[in-house]
Amino acid sequence: MRFTGCQVHNIHETQPVQDSLQTRREKTAAILPYLICAAAFTLPLSIAASNVLLGLSLIIAMTTGVWWRGVKSVFQKVPAFALILIAYLSLMPIGLLWSPDISRGIVIIGKQWSWLLLPLIIIVFEGKIWRDRLLIFLSIGLGLHLLLCIGQAYGVPLPVEAPGGSSSDDPTGLIGRIGFGLPYGIWGAWLIQWGWQREDGWRYPAWITAALAFTVIFMAQGRSGYLVAVAVLILMAWKLWLGRLHWRLLLSAAAVITIIATLIALGPAKQRLQWTVESAHAVYHGDFQHAEARWSLWYAAWEGWKQNPLLGVGTGGFPSTADRITAAKPDLYFGGTSPAHPHQMYLLDLVRWGPAGLLLLLALLWQWFRLGKDSDWRCNYYDSLISLAALGVAVHGLSAPSLEEYHSSIFATIFLALGLAALKRGVPPHNSIL
Repeated sequence: MRFTGCQVHNIHETQPVQDSLQTRREKTAAILPYLICAAAFTLPLSIAASNVLLGLSLIIAMTTGVWWRGVKSVFQKVPAFALILIAYLSLMPIGLLWSPDISRGIVIIGKQWSWLLLPLIIIVFEGKIWRDRLLIFLSIGLGLHLLLCIGQAYGVPLPVEAPGGSSSDDPTGLIGRIGFGLPYGIWGAWLIQWGWQREDGWRYPAWITAALAFTVIFMAQGRSGYLVAVAVLILMAWKLWLGRLHWRLLLSAAAVITIIATLIALGPAKQRLQWTVESAHAVYHGDFQHAEARWSLWYAAWEGWKQNPLLGVGTGGFPSTADRITAAKPDLYFGGTSPAHPHQMYLLDLVRWGPAGLLLLLALLWQWFRLGKDSDWRCNYYDSLISLAALGVAVHGLSAPSLEEYHSSIFATIFLALGLAALKRGVPPHNSIL
């Protein structure tokens, strides 16, 4: 009996300790929205700062149980998407089994960490006020970086060394030329939608900022950015104005077409598009030496897949495979050392994992896109973020590994997570941000 009494006494003593631990966890988790908002602000301005903030957020979320609740929320809200995503990511470690370069494969697996942000943001930003705050901080960061790009175009030096081809001729600031068009295309299209929904003076700054974003995209010499910009603009126009064809729509469409045509005719886009045509002509005649390096990369990926059409070359196997193909066909031109990827997401997954990799990627993108495509965007600016991000990733993937680029993958994940955080079956989110 005394033993039983001691046991009961211990239970009563440990209960306050457990309650105290739970309280400390809740207090610690309370700083997560502040950390993520700060990370969103710094994301276009400093990779180091955003990495520290996002990494700290993930550690706190996992140790306090918040991240695990987010995983549960993902499966409850979008079970089909979650299962396809898990199947796709499972190919990463499975593909190591037949990879000729396991160390390179492990590096590739590490690049998928942006997906960890998905359950974190979904659960932390369930409340609308914090979703709006995250969009505000993200917009301020992108807006300041946009001003930095405009200054760069006029010769103002960047505070740090320009990355990824960014220069006064390619004013893409601290993001770089290749990945610049994806976040700014999605953000610019969303600003158009947000301004469309408002009936006060805030719509005009939003539209002016969107116009500046698309202008800078076409000032830079990144053809992927051109494609993303045109694709998201077409999608936004279709969703906002379908069934409302009137003189304002025709006038707006004519103005957009005129601006884009002028930018292509007078800006750097003209030279880049002309170079694309010349490269295609050279490759058609079997001349890879006088064509853009990307054509050789695509050829190497295709030939690499043909060497193992069922399973592919494995996770991390593309560089060594490309070297073997170059040895057999020395006229290929990669523009440097062994390529890390073929600058094409679809060919990359095909050569890595065969048809299964490509089919899972297509299924993932389609499931992603359809999560937000059926809602009425004229009264809902959260679902649009889902489909705009999916379309941006899909189009950008034609010339880059979208899901493995730093800015592209993190921005796309944030936009997707914000949309899913607001996703409640049968209950559309409210449509104000300020």
